[in-house]
Amino acid sequence: MFAFFYSIFGYMFRFLYAFINNYGLALLIFTLFFRIIILPSTVKTQKSSAKQVRLQPKLKRIREKYQDYAPNERNQKIQEETNALYQREGYSAMTASCMPLLFQLPILWGLYGVVRQPLTYVLQIPQQLITALSNVAKSELALTARTGAYVETTVITHINELIHKIPETAAMYASDIQKIRDFDFTVFGIDLGVIPSFSTVTHWSASDTAAKILILIPVLSFATSMLTSVLTQVRQKKSNPGAMENQQMMGCMMLMMPLMSLYFTFQFPAGMGMYWIFSNIIAFFQTLILGQLYAPRKVIARIMVEETIERRSYENNKKIIALKEDAE
Repeated sequence: MFAFFYSIFGYMFRFLYAFINNYGLALLIFTLFFRIIILPSTVKTQKSSAKQVRLQPKLKRIREKYQDYAPNERNQKIQEETNALYQREGYSAMTASCMPLLFQLPILWGLYGVVRQPLTYVLQIPQQLITALSNVAKSELALTARTGAYVETTVITHINELIHKIPETAAMYASDIQKIRDFDFTVFGIDLGVIPSFSTVTHWSASDTAAKILILIPVLSFATSMLTSVLTQVRQKKSNPGAMENQQMMGCMMLMMPLMSLYFTFQFPAGMGMYWIFSNIIAFFQTLILGQLYAPRKVIARIMVEETIERRSYENNKKIIALKEDAE
């Protein structure tokens, strides 16, 4: 099942790489493409956030209505009326908070397979050659359990060293060996198959230049994610102060995604971190643009106009029906 899923993403990358001849740029276009695909969901989330602004006074009245009740009964009544209000208004808390993230999970999973096994799913190297090169890499390069899980990316980095250990197999697959050699698995000089190591930070003076440059991936992933979180928080606080009552909880949520991003970029090859960076940058500009196009005051004004038109249409229809009944 997963192999089929990874093959779909591998086909996309293979198609992009054929035109661009650079994996990093292919990754950027891939990220932009999927950001466009999930744009309707992002727009829907923005509209839902605007609806929540409109609902705040009603939610406040519900809380005030049951403030003198016993805690358990109060919470139950508030929950029941809140759910009924959301149903009447067509508001979904799931749409407002979780849907964009849920849409991204399959993308991240498919991308993981492609970044982890580029020889299999992007270059489509014969499995016999991949197995031979992987076995040599595991025995000659002293791979750890973590780096061993991404042996195909290690093979790309060390291809010229490894083929000398399997001369007969290399001769049989000369054209495939050349495909691996020509495969540009870098962006801005950063090898996307290498996993950033936190030991580079703790042993900075002893680390080589490549390892120091690689640390930019977790740093930029955290910084771009934090930038988007701060922008989202500032906009919510400005447009919907009523929803920002628990500042401590909101502050924790604002830090959660950047910290998760920082942690995972130390666990996966740099290609995954680069995706997060590209995605965060695109998300930042999307938030800026959508914040202007679907500002709460504009969305609420549109809803009020639509409701007025719908109410008048309903009243006119009632009058027409009443006149027909009187005429009969």
